[in-house]
Amino acid sequence: MTDCDLCGRALPIVIPVRTFPPLLKFAYPEGLWKGLCEICLDSAQKTYLSINKDEISCRRNKCVLCGKKGRVYPVEIQIPDFSKGVVKKQVNVCTNCLESINETYIRFKKEQIESSGCGHGHEHVHEH
Repeated sequence: MTDCDLCGRALPIVIPVRTFPPLLKFAYPEGLWKGLCEICLDSAQKTYLSINKDEISCRRNKCVLCGKKGRVYPVEIQIPDFSKGVVKKQVNVCTNCLESINETYIRFKKEQIESSGCGHGHEHVHEH
């Protein structure tokens, strides 16, 4: 089991997203991997799509994924809670991490479509 780096949900598999923490750029020039659950990946991708249309963020804070200080955008996450079911919260994510999340989202959805074949969860056999 591993935990989602945004909401903390424990899952057998998380989706890897590459981040570039500024304090570790010399030690890890290729970036570090953070794991996101599908719900957080979807939510962060929605935020990424909205920042292209909205004005520049006036929020200045620290990104929860890479630790970079500067302009960040709010991503709504759903934290599992035993007494309330789910608690919605906003976390700050920088533009670089949102771009990386968008690339991962596109790749993840493409792999899902390819692995499901025709969308029925099985492969069709074509005879010639």
